Amino acid sequence: MKHPLKHPIGPLAAALLLLLWTALSAEEPKYRSPNHLVVSPDGRFAYAVNQTADSISVLDIRARTAIDEMPVGPRPSHADISPDGRLLYVSNQYGDRVEVVNLKDRRVVRALEAEHEPYGVTLSPDGKKLYVAESISDTVSIFDTRNGKRLSRAHSGRGPRFIARTSDGSKLLVSNGMSRDVSIFAAESGKLLETRGLGKGALPRQITLSSDGKWAFVVHLISHDEQVPTQPERGRIHSNGVSVLALDRPGHRVTLCLDKLLAGAANPWGAAVSPDGSRLYVTLAGVHEVAIVDLKKTLAIVNETSPDKVSILEEDVELLEKRGFARRVTAGGIGPRGAAFSPATGEILVANYFSDTVSVLDAETGAVRAVIPLGKPVPMTTWRKGEMLFNDARIGFQHWFSCASCHQEDATTDGLNWDLTNDGVGNTKNVKSLHDINDTPPAMWHGVREDMDAAVQSGQRFLGFLPDPENHKALLAFIGNPKRAPNPYGKDRYKGPRERGRTHFYNARCDACHPPPLFTDQKPHDLGFGKPSDRTPRFDTPTLREVYRTAPYLHDGRARTLKELFTLHNGDGLHGETRGFSDSEVDELVAYIKSL
Repeated sequence: MKHPLKHPIGPLAAALLLLLWTALSAEEPKYRSPNHLVVSPDGRFAYAVNQTADSISVLDIRARTAIDEMPVGPRPSHADISPDGRLLYVSNQYGDRVEVVNLKDRRVVRALEAEHEPYGVTLSPDGKKLYVAESISDTVSIFDTRNGKRLSRAHSGRGPRFIARTSDGSKLLVSNGMSRDVSIFAAESGKLLETRGLGKGALPRQITLSSDGKWAFVVHLISHDEQVPTQPERGRIHSNGVSVLALDRPGHRVTLCLDKLLAGAANPWGAAVSPDGSRLYVTLAGVHEVAIVDLKKTLAIVNETSPDKVSILEEDVELLEKRGFARRVTAGGIGPRGAAFSPATGEILVANYFSDTVSVLDAETGAVRAVIPLGKPVPMTTWRKGEMLFNDARIGFQHWFSCASCHQEDATTDGLNWDLTNDGVGNTKNVKSLHDINDTPPAMWHGVREDMDAAVQSGQRFLGFLPDPENHKALLAFIGNPKRAPNPYGKDRYKGPRERGRTHFYNARCDACHPPPLFTDQKPHDLGFGKPSDRTPRFDTPTLREVYRTAPYLHDGRARTLKELFTLHNGDGLHGETRGFSDSEVDELVAYIKSL
């Protein structure tokens, strides 16, 4: 029988068409993943920053609907609006720039070139300056918004995420996501004025200020890495709260838990203060709730807390119920992150990352008044479900913490040392990124988990429950195929040092233990860093891929930077034969390793 087509396609063309059809049919669904919210000065509109859709959704608050969606650059994460409501400044985390959106025309009109992975942004009161937290560069930059020029750049703590300014515009406060502190800068000059510690605070997220500019509020985990993590109850591994900082008292900090005795408040993320200064709203991303904090009661507790009581108070998971300074209500969606107050309607808006919605809550009672979809519902793939579960404390005992509490929302690391019992006690080790656990087994520093499957099963038991088969499948899909950020150290600006560093890498015989393409030999080695309490002095060789974002280094995190690793912790040359390298040659070696 003849083919019905006049010119039948050949087998090669048919195969190509099949591959094309398969690729199109397997196209990844478009999730919006709203990460932050900004409300226009007149209160009519809200702008949702859609992190995985590379867009901004425009919401009519009174009409309870999304009316438009504007494309922006890669991985938008945060935004601020000009005082006149004309321009929206949007950080492109993976584009290393801040885009300026004309809200009348709803299009990008300009871009400011930032350092690596800009995240939080805020404007000066007059809109003439833009302040940007650059999370991979560990810097804060100040730009002139009139000509787009950078005015200054200063070093912050590690992993600066969110940034806020005082109402008078005199100071900037930056929450450093990886260094357990807040950096305070002079807004005019960019000079670092103070680094304010957060005690046991870990993974600090949004920071905001009281309307009078006297107090700062920063939300974070309270991580007990100082002890062996064997009991999740009563927040003995992680609890969750908000630190209150008096800005006129250097070093001042009082931390209050938002947990309840039998119900953790996992993964605090967003924060917003009501215009009258009476309430603070904190999104609890891991339990899908919002904490409504009474600031009068809160500041009364803060003012009565003497310095010798601060460390006791930050461990008190009964405080919320004893003193009634806060209430927890449903967020109206899954994975609440950004929060913003709408002065026009007197409501609080919440961006639900995994629901692709924005909830509208009564500002006083917390009742959900409306849920605004940002588009048509998109069914969750197994991968997306795994991402949600990774960030969801409901799969853990009493909801104290999620996988993201130790590995951040992107499955990397919290930068802390933990004394896990899987290889004995008294031997704290740095948290590893999970990004290469699939193809560089075994897992853990002593290789006690043979592969990703065993590690993920163990992680679920650590959360307090036996692995659920469906959840386990989804978690494996997410962890086994992570979404990687584009490596900024592969850019042309680093080409010269990077190419010279590659030569140094092989001259120093780094490839003996870190051969490409995995950049690990997947074997344990004794580099002389073990101690008697270690199970063995031999530690698993980690991959060097994405090493630029996984500091500190070595199994116990003793090297804060890669340069420190080679200059301070390589006396015997066991970590590469670099003892004869000049300072510039070490810098070039580091440039190459960062690019892997």
